[in-house]
Amino acid sequence: MNGVSVKEAGENTLVITFEGSVSHENATQTNEDLRKIREENRQEQIVFDFEKLEYISSAGLRVLLTMAKGEQNKIRIDNVSVEIYSILEDVGFLRLFDVNKVMRKFTKEGFELIGQGANGAVYRADAENVVKVFPKSAPMEVIERERDLAQQALLMGIPTAISYTVVQVEDCYGIMFELIDAVPLSIMLKTKPEDYDQNTQLYIDLYKKTHATEGDPEYFPSIKEIYYQAIEDCKDYYSAEELAKLRELVESVPERPTLIHGDYHPNNIMIKDGELLLIDMGDMSIGHPIFDFLATAATQVNLVKLNPAYAEVHTKMPPELITKTWRRLFDNYFADRTQEDRDRIEEQISMFSKLKVALAPVFGRGADPAIIQASIDDAKANFLPKIDSLIGAVDW
Repeated sequence: MNGVSVKEAGENTLVITFEGSVSHENATQTNEDLRKIREENRQEQIVFDFEKLEYISSAGLRVLLTMAKGEQNKIRIDNVSVEIYSILEDVGFLRLFDVNKVMRKFTKEGFELIGQGANGAVYRADAENVVKVFPKSAPMEVIERERDLAQQALLMGIPTAISYTVVQVEDCYGIMFELIDAVPLSIMLKTKPEDYDQNTQLYIDLYKKTHATEGDPEYFPSIKEIYYQAIEDCKDYYSAEELAKLRELVESVPERPTLIHGDYHPNNIMIKDGELLLIDMGDMSIGHPIFDFLATAATQVNLVKLNPAYAEVHTKMPPELITKTWRRLFDNYFADRTQEDRDRIEEQISMFSKLKVALAPVFGRGADPAIIQASIDDAKANFLPKIDSLIGAVDW
């Protein structure tokens, strides 16, 4: 069978399925069928489903071109085979359409669970690859963003795992990464005290290397935009006035082109053969270094004070080791500052770290609800009443 038909007509999206082939023999009829379908369905977004499309000729490509010219929004094409994707790429249609290749599909059966975090679970897929599987609720754009950011950071010289394509794992989606025969830095700091000084220095050097790198805004979002969205997503937990203050605080931080990881702590760093590799790249962005420091301090300072037991679960290090590592990082990073400057900066970071605590419903997804509520209560009691003194305070 050859032709097109309506697969799904939602409120805003119209999905049209293609089947068989589109060539000179049926291009005219296919074009007419698409015109009629579009007249009867005025949804804003059109999606073409190519799962059953086996072949498309130049005449078929002109059908797609005609359809695209009549649309205000870019047409998305899903489930594109490798062969047809290559044709679309060769003729430049990847710039005209939002094209998604057919995904590799897996089941968890036979996969070995090797890591579990708030943002997903990591499974060993085979001898050379792992799959980071995101929660069912994770939007596709979030998953694709992490893949794209990881790839771009790697090209810029930031050590991280090679990332491949987005895949489907049962009713969830994930990213295929190279399998790194490595150990989390947090585990090495805890189990190899004789190497603590050396490994901590590697950690500090990577922190500095990242912040010495300028990120291209064409590829990396502003860290402020990530926080603005997190604030918006916390609207069920705070009043409109409280949300406005949180946004005003973020707006007041000076702009910087600095590359930011967004969740910099030793459990998000792997160590292999004496070299470090960053993982969990979903918040890779550009902005002021305080956004990395506040994220680090949120776990290595505030969480230790708020809930030492959970801090150990989260970072895989005992509280005294967390505190020691924070002290080593801060003192080394700001070694060229006067003591007065260091005291002021540390106080700013300590207070700013409560911003991430305040946004625990977003940044702490997957945590115990009691931890989320304790974070909100702490923010309302100890952060929001002091927020005016922080607005515009960052001066380094």
